[in-house]
Amino acid sequence: GPETLIGGPETLNGGPGAEIGGPGLIHGGPAVPPGCLGLLSGGSGDLDSGVPGAPPTPGTPRLLLSPAPCAPPAPFLLILVPSAPSHLPQRLAVRDTWGGSWGGAATPAARTVFVLGAPAAPGQQREVERESRRYRDMLQGDFADTYGNLTLKTLLLLRWARACCGGAPFLLKADDDADDDVFVNVPAVATFLAACPSPPGRLYLGRVHWRVAPNRDPRSRHHVPAGLFGAAAFPPYCSGTAYVLSRQAATALLEAA
Repeated sequence: GPETLIGGPETLNGGPGAEIGGPGLIHGGPAVPPGCLGLLSGGSGDLDSGVPGAPPTPGTPRLLLSPAPCAPPAPFLLILVPSAPSHLPQRLAVRDTWGGSWGGAATPAARTVFVLGAPAAPGQQREVERESRRYRDMLQGDFADTYGNLTLKTLLLLRWARACCGGAPFLLKADDDADDDVFVNVPAVATFLAACPSPPGRLYLGRVHWRVAPNRDPRSRHHVPAGLFGAAAFPPYCSGTAYVLSRQAATALLEAA
Protein backbone atom coordinates (compact mmCIF):
# COMPACT_ATOMS: atom_id res chain seq x y z
CA GLY A 1 0.00 0.00 0.00
CA PRO A 2 1.07 3.64 -0.26
CA GLU A 3 1.77 3.90 3.49
CA THR A 4 4.87 2.63 5.23
CA LEU A 5 6.85 2.49 8.40
CA ILE A 6 10.16 3.88 7.27
CA GLY A 7 13.24 1.86 8.19
CA GLY A 8 16.91 2.54 7.66
CA PRO A 9 18.73 2.69 4.33
CA GLU A 10 19.24 -1.08 4.43
CA THR A 11 15.49 -1.58 3.96
CA LEU A 12 15.45 0.04 0.53
CA ASN A 13 15.32 -2.32 -2.41
CA GLY A 14 14.09 0.08 -5.03
CA GLY A 15 15.72 3.08 -6.60
CA PRO A 16 14.79 6.38 -8.21
CA GLY A 17 11.80 4.65 -9.83
CA ALA A 18 10.31 3.43 -6.57
CA GLU A 19 7.27 3.98 -4.44
CA ILE A 20 6.51 3.40 -0.80
CA GLY A 21 5.30 -0.10 -0.12
CA GLY A 22 4.89 -2.28 2.97
CA PRO A 23 6.41 -1.68 6.40
CA GLY A 24 9.98 -0.49 6.14
CA LEU A 25 10.19 -1.03 2.40
CA ILE A 26 10.41 0.93 -0.80
CA HIS A 27 9.89 -1.16 -3.90
CA GLY A 28 9.43 -0.71 -7.62
CA GLY A 29 6.60 1.46 -8.88
CA PRO A 30 5.93 4.99 -10.11
CA ALA A 31 8.90 7.32 -9.94
CA VAL A 32 9.70 8.96 -6.60
CA PRO A 33 11.46 12.35 -6.78
CA PRO A 34 15.18 11.89 -5.98
CA GLY A 35 15.05 14.29 -3.04
CA CYS A 36 12.07 12.41 -1.61
CA LEU A 37 13.90 9.11 -1.91
CA GLY A 38 16.84 10.68 -0.08
CA LEU A 39 14.58 11.96 2.71
CA LEU A 40 12.78 8.63 3.11
CA SER A 41 16.11 6.83 3.37
CA GLY A 42 17.54 9.11 6.04
CA GLY A 43 18.83 12.09 4.07
CA SER A 44 17.90 15.74 4.30
CA GLY A 45 15.34 15.82 1.53
CA ASP A 46 17.29 18.45 -0.37
CA LEU A 47 16.26 18.60 -4.00
CA ASP A 48 19.81 17.93 -5.16
CA SER A 49 20.20 14.89 -2.88
CA GLY A 50 19.16 11.67 -4.57
CA VAL A 51 21.52 9.26 -2.82
CA PRO A 52 19.79 6.84 -0.42
CA GLY A 53 21.39 7.07 3.01
CA ALA A 54 23.00 10.45 2.32
CA PRO A 55 24.15 12.12 5.57
CA PRO A 56 21.30 14.25 6.96
CA THR A 57 21.79 17.96 7.33
CA PRO A 58 21.78 19.28 10.92
CA GLY A 59 18.31 19.36 12.42
CA THR A 60 16.81 16.89 9.94
CA PRO A 61 15.04 14.17 11.95
CA ARG A 62 14.84 10.57 10.82
CA LEU A 63 11.40 9.51 9.61
CA LEU A 64 9.33 6.92 11.44
CA LEU A 65 6.25 7.17 9.20
CA SER A 66 5.63 8.77 5.85
CA PRO A 67 2.69 8.93 3.46
CA ALA A 68 3.28 8.26 -0.20
CA PRO A 69 4.80 11.10 -2.23
CA CYS A 70 2.39 13.21 -4.24
CA ALA A 71 1.59 11.53 -7.53
CA PRO A 72 1.28 13.78 -10.58
CA PRO A 73 -0.57 15.98 -10.99
CA ALA A 74 0.46 17.52 -7.67
CA PRO A 75 -2.30 18.98 -5.49
CA PHE A 76 -2.89 22.71 -5.82
CA LEU A 77 -2.91 23.04 -2.02
CA LEU A 78 -0.90 20.78 0.31
CA ILE A 79 -2.43 20.95 3.80
CA LEU A 80 0.04 20.08 6.57
CA VAL A 81 -1.44 19.70 10.04
CA PRO A 82 0.94 19.53 13.03
CA SER A 83 -0.58 17.10 15.49
CA ALA A 84 0.31 15.17 18.64
CA PRO A 85 0.18 11.38 19.02
CA SER A 86 -2.71 11.69 21.50
CA HIS A 87 -4.78 13.90 19.17
CA LEU A 88 -6.69 11.10 17.44
CA PRO A 89 -10.10 12.78 18.06
CA GLN A 90 -8.83 16.01 16.50
CA ARG A 91 -7.41 14.19 13.47
CA LEU A 92 -10.67 12.31 12.97
CA ALA A 93 -12.58 15.59 13.15
CA VAL A 94 -10.27 17.21 10.58
CA ARG A 95 -10.58 14.20 8.25
CA ASP A 96 -14.37 14.33 8.53
CA THR A 97 -14.57 18.08 7.87
CA TRP A 98 -12.20 20.61 6.34
CA GLY A 99 -9.24 18.25 5.85
CA GLY A 100 -11.19 15.52 4.08
CA SER A 101 -12.33 15.10 0.49
CA TRP A 102 -13.98 18.17 -0.92
CA GLY A 103 -14.46 20.15 -4.07
CA GLY A 104 -15.25 19.19 -7.61
CA ALA A 105 -14.11 19.84 -11.14
CA ALA A 106 -14.17 23.61 -10.58
CA THR A 107 -12.24 23.49 -7.27
CA PRO A 108 -8.45 23.07 -7.12
CA ALA A 109 -7.29 19.78 -5.60
CA ALA A 110 -5.91 19.52 -2.07
CA ARG A 111 -4.20 16.86 0.04
CA THR A 112 -3.96 16.67 3.84
CA VAL A 113 -1.00 15.24 5.79
CA PHE A 114 -0.71 15.13 9.59
CA VAL A 115 2.75 15.73 11.09
CA LEU A 116 3.75 14.19 14.42
CA GLY A 117 6.71 13.53 16.66
CA ALA A 118 7.28 10.37 18.69
CA PRO A 119 5.24 9.60 21.82
CA ALA A 120 6.91 8.64 25.07
CA ALA A 121 4.90 5.42 25.49
CA PRO A 122 5.60 2.47 23.13
CA GLY A 123 1.93 1.48 23.29
CA GLN A 124 0.90 4.86 21.95
CA GLN A 125 3.34 4.48 19.07
CA ARG A 126 1.66 1.22 18.09
CA GLU A 127 -1.69 3.03 18.05
CA VAL A 128 -0.22 5.73 15.81
CA GLU A 129 1.10 3.06 13.44
CA ARG A 130 -2.31 1.39 13.22
CA GLU A 131 -3.93 4.74 12.47
CA SER A 132 -1.29 5.43 9.83
CA ARG A 133 -1.90 2.10 8.10
CA ARG A 134 -5.63 2.85 7.99
CA TYR A 135 -5.59 6.46 6.79
CA ARG A 136 -2.21 6.70 5.01
CA ASP A 137 -1.87 10.40 5.74
CA MET A 138 0.66 10.62 8.60
CA LEU A 139 4.22 11.93 8.64
CA GLN A 140 6.20 11.21 11.81
CA GLY A 141 9.69 12.27 12.80
CA ASP A 142 11.98 10.52 15.26
CA PHE A 143 11.97 13.23 17.94
CA ALA A 144 9.97 13.70 21.12
CA ASP A 145 6.57 15.25 20.45
CA THR A 146 6.92 18.25 22.76
CA TYR A 147 6.17 21.95 22.52
CA GLY A 148 9.88 22.68 22.49
CA ASN A 149 10.30 20.55 19.35
CA LEU A 150 7.75 22.44 17.25
CA THR A 151 10.67 23.86 15.26
CA LEU A 152 11.74 20.32 14.31
CA LYS A 153 8.16 19.48 13.36
CA THR A 154 7.92 22.57 11.15
CA LEU A 155 11.26 21.81 9.47
CA LEU A 156 10.12 18.25 8.87
CA LEU A 157 6.86 19.27 7.21
CA LEU A 158 8.64 21.84 5.04
CA ARG A 159 11.32 19.34 3.97
CA TRP A 160 8.76 16.66 3.17
CA ALA A 161 6.66 19.14 1.21
CA ARG A 162 9.63 20.24 -0.87
CA ALA A 163 11.09 16.78 -1.42
CA CYS A 164 7.96 14.64 -1.77
CA CYS A 165 5.30 17.07 -3.00
CA GLY A 166 7.40 19.74 -4.67
CA GLY A 167 4.90 20.34 -7.45
CA ALA A 168 2.26 21.78 -5.10
CA PRO A 169 2.26 25.57 -5.62
CA PHE A 170 0.82 26.33 -2.16
CA LEU A 171 1.21 24.93 1.34
CA LEU A 172 -1.31 25.50 4.14
CA LYS A 173 -0.10 24.84 7.68
CA ALA A 174 -3.01 24.61 10.13
CA ASP A 175 -3.23 23.35 13.71
CA ASP A 176 -5.50 20.52 14.80
CA ASP A 177 -5.67 21.75 18.40
CA ALA A 178 -9.29 21.98 19.52
CA ASP A 179 -8.32 24.71 22.00
CA ASP A 180 -7.64 26.98 19.02
CA ASP A 181 -11.06 26.27 17.44
CA VAL A 182 -9.43 25.88 14.03
CA PHE A 183 -11.70 25.42 11.05
CA VAL A 184 -10.38 26.19 7.58
CA ASN A 185 -12.69 27.04 4.69
CA VAL A 186 -10.46 25.19 2.24
CA PRO A 187 -12.51 25.92 -0.92
CA ALA A 188 -12.46 29.64 -0.12
CA VAL A 189 -8.70 29.59 0.52
CA ALA A 190 -8.05 27.65 -2.69
CA THR A 191 -10.27 29.97 -4.73
CA PHE A 192 -8.44 33.01 -3.33
CA LEU A 193 -5.04 31.48 -4.10
CA ALA A 194 -6.11 30.49 -7.61
CA ALA A 195 -6.57 34.20 -8.34
CA CYS A 196 -2.96 34.99 -7.34
CA PRO A 197 -0.49 35.97 -10.07
CA SER A 198 1.37 33.03 -11.56
CA PRO A 199 4.00 32.44 -10.30
CA PRO A 200 2.97 33.95 -6.95
CA GLY A 201 6.48 34.69 -5.66
CA ARG A 202 7.20 34.53 -1.94
CA LEU A 203 3.67 34.57 -0.55
CA TYR A 204 3.27 34.36 3.25
CA LEU A 205 -0.42 34.73 4.09
CA GLY A 206 -2.22 34.72 7.43
CA ARG A 207 -3.30 36.79 10.42
CA VAL A 208 -0.38 39.14 11.03
CA HIS A 209 0.92 39.85 14.54
CA TRP A 210 2.59 43.24 14.93
CA ARG A 211 5.11 44.43 17.53
CA VAL A 212 4.87 41.32 19.73
CA ALA A 213 7.33 41.44 22.64
CA PRO A 214 9.28 38.25 23.44
CA ASN A 215 8.20 36.40 26.58
CA ARG A 216 11.06 36.68 29.08
CA ASP A 217 9.43 34.58 31.82
CA PRO A 218 11.56 31.42 32.22
CA ARG A 219 8.54 29.60 33.68
CA SER A 220 6.56 29.98 30.46
CA ARG A 221 6.70 27.51 27.59
CA HIS A 222 6.85 30.58 25.34
CA HIS A 223 10.04 31.80 27.04
CA VAL A 224 12.52 33.43 24.65
CA PRO A 225 15.88 34.16 26.33
CA ALA A 226 17.52 37.45 25.43
CA GLY A 227 20.53 35.46 24.26
CA LEU A 228 18.35 33.78 21.65
CA PHE A 229 16.53 36.93 20.51
CA GLY A 230 17.54 40.22 22.04
CA ALA A 231 15.28 42.77 20.32
CA ALA A 232 12.33 44.34 22.11
CA ALA A 233 9.80 43.07 19.56
CA PHE A 234 9.58 40.40 16.89
CA PRO A 235 9.30 41.38 13.23
CA PRO A 236 5.73 41.05 11.89
CA TYR A 237 4.73 37.40 11.49
CA CYS A 238 1.63 35.34 10.75
CA SER A 239 -0.12 33.49 13.54
CA GLY A 240 1.01 29.88 13.78
CA THR A 241 -2.61 28.77 14.05
CA ALA A 242 -2.89 28.77 10.26
CA TYR A 243 -0.90 30.31 7.42
CA VAL A 244 -0.22 29.79 3.72
CA LEU A 245 3.17 29.65 2.02
CA SER A 246 3.83 29.62 -1.68
CA ARG A 247 6.33 27.04 -2.89
CA GLN A 248 8.89 29.81 -3.37
CA ALA A 249 8.40 31.12 0.19
CA ALA A 250 8.70 27.63 1.68
CA THR A 251 11.93 27.06 -0.26
CA ALA A 252 13.33 30.38 0.98
CA LEU A 253 12.52 29.40 4.58
CA LEU A 254 14.33 26.09 4.22
CA GLU A 255 17.36 27.76 2.68
CA ALA A 256 17.52 30.16 5.64
CA ALA A 257 16.97 27.48 8.30
